[in-house]
Amino acid sequence: MSNAERPAVRPGLPEDAHPVDIEHIYGRLADRGLEYGPAFRGLRAVWSHGDEVYADAALDDTSGSGDGYLLHPALLDAALQAALVPGLDSEDGTFLPFALRGVRVHRAGARAVRVRTTPGEGGVVSLALTGDDGEPVATVGTVVRRPVTADQLDATAQRARLLRVAWKAVTPPTAGDTQRWAFLGTDHIGVTGGLKSIGHAFDSFPSLAALDAALIRGRGTPAPDVVVASCTDADTPVRSAAQRALMLVQEWLADERLADSRLVLLTSGAVATRPEEDLPDLPGAAVWGLLRSAQNEHPGRFFLIDVDAPEESGRALAAAVASGEPQLAVRRGTLHRPRLVRCPPPRRATLIGTVVITGGTGALGRLVARHLVTRHDVGHLVLLSRRGPDAPDATALHGELAALGARVDLVACDAADRAALERALADIPAPSAVIHTAGLVHDATAVALTPRRLDQVLRPKVDAAFHLHELITDPECALVLFSSVAGLVGNRGQGNYAAANVVLDALAHRRRAGGLRGVSLAWGLWADGMGSDLTDAELARIKKAGLAPLASDQGLALFDAALAGDEALLAPVQLNEAALTGNVPPILADLVTAQTTKPVATESLLSRLADLPESEAEAAIVDFVLETAASVLGFDGPEDVDPEREFGAVGLDSLGNLELSRRLSAATGLRLPATLTFDHPTPAELASRLRQLLQESDR
Repeated sequence: MSNAERPAVRPGLPEDAHPVDIEHIYGRLADRGLEYGPAFRGLRAVWSHGDEVYADAALDDTSGSGDGYLLHPALLDAALQAALVPGLDSEDGTFLPFALRGVRVHRAGARAVRVRTTPGEGGVVSLALTGDDGEPVATVGTVVRRPVTADQLDATAQRARLLRVAWKAVTPPTAGDTQRWAFLGTDHIGVTGGLKSIGHAFDSFPSLAALDAALIRGRGTPAPDVVVASCTDADTPVRSAAQRALMLVQEWLADERLADSRLVLLTSGAVATRPEEDLPDLPGAAVWGLLRSAQNEHPGRFFLIDVDAPEESGRALAAAVASGEPQLAVRRGTLHRPRLVRCPPPRRATLIGTVVITGGTGALGRLVARHLVTRHDVGHLVLLSRRGPDAPDATALHGELAALGARVDLVACDAADRAALERALADIPAPSAVIHTAGLVHDATAVALTPRRLDQVLRPKVDAAFHLHELITDPECALVLFSSVAGLVGNRGQGNYAAANVVLDALAHRRRAGGLRGVSLAWGLWADGMGSDLTDAELARIKKAGLAPLASDQGLALFDAALAGDEALLAPVQLNEAALTGNVPPILADLVTAQTTKPVATESLLSRLADLPESEAEAAIVDFVLETAASVLGFDGPEDVDPEREFGAVGLDSLGNLELSRRLSAATGLRLPATLTFDHPTPAELASRLRQLLQESDR
């Protein structure tokens, strides 16, 4: 019997109370992004009576005994769900409980309760929980409710998982560099002139073999401390650059005479340190990906430096080498190192019209195709794959998507074949987006990697991406490249895969710099993708590095968030927070800081305001709130926090709210309530309230 058919017979229930269908309650909440699992679906019956709600709630068998709690959390949660019923069909969002006041437990260990909610002034409600005998179990004096949209619920879930790359300035060492240098091969990018201009001595050798021969002839001559080489320039093909770097890495690792030396590979314009920066050296991006993996396989042996003005970078290059940082970019004489930082969740974006997916019949392609139809209402899908309609289960996929209302074209096309891809795209009128999911892994360590294995991975991912970039010239068409965080972190045993993905990241930057739409998504491991084939040992190694597999629903939610972003490169990942303890790849180091060791700002807001005129005080308080909120959220800086956007929309959860309140209390000397950001939900509103409180304290 459904809840709507249940007779209103329990004691204390008004005769004219109206039954509410429980499935409607949980369905409406799910539609708005709030899905309850079985243990938290505790409502058994619900009635409305004017502005009051009556409910029966109980723990299910998966919740365990309630004996260890004064009041079981799942039972209290079910009672709070009853308080949401009056706002279920509101267009203003879902009204969630944000703060409880006057909570008292009268009887411990309850497994079932009767609930009554009573409205109060200002939108608050009170709760009374009783047992079947009518005796009190618990009471809540007031429940403060606040509207939350589906976008904000998604944002909270994604807070720790949508990352971006920030290049942060590094203070160069003050001591002089006394190390012995050698330069290998041709100076493709022109840095030797800059070194000579500052009087920096180095020996030159045409090859590593020539350096080795000189050490043999020298009989006891010490090996150089630093060996510098450039493997690429803007005219070098991607494959040639990657193969040249691979050969050098393998020769280096095989030479015992250089076991205590460091190999520095130089590029110029291979990485972007600013959103608007163009990248002339896409082949150099492949070198960065390959070497990032080699760095993790052989710590302390390899270093990467990218320079912007080679002939003027002599002094900065010397400082970069002396710093010992494994990856650096020199921009206008300043050193910068890459760090992944949390990205403020963007507002939601929607794809409409026609969407093309390369690798469309693969595991990720299928997931994305279904999601585009069910969540984005895409009406026309073109799924490209090498076998097209002959791919395994392609007919079933076509039928499934068609049943959902989409027009589906399965096209046999090798996207790495430019002529075939051009023919396929010519038959598609004005696609709104092209999503490049195609790719292949063929893992091997740096010493075991072969040019053939390198090419096998580069072809489907890099060649196809270049062809798509060249053929998609409509400024309204978005090119979404499925990259991998393996290229940023430098996964061990995946040098070829890392090389391919960093090229995709660089291509997205070039596309943006040219006025076209493009984004590279450096995905973490998908549990239903390549992650399904990993052994327990491989999964454990990935988790130890601070990452974890993404569930399909998590990945697709991050896909939606990333589409709304304004970055050329985003990393949608699932972090393993417990492993972020310091022993992680350098690019993840700031996530460790944000989680565990970031110092609390101790500057007094009062001291900042002391010398300011009254007309500047409000702006100063806003700036202080933005800085503090960014620190609590683990963002790169206050510019990542919109003063007019609600804290919940940028991922501030209940623990973050407590930390923000604590820091602002310390900085102002005021006793601030725990409901601070709930009562004043944007930084601008909070700053205005702080100013008011400070003025009152001075009276």
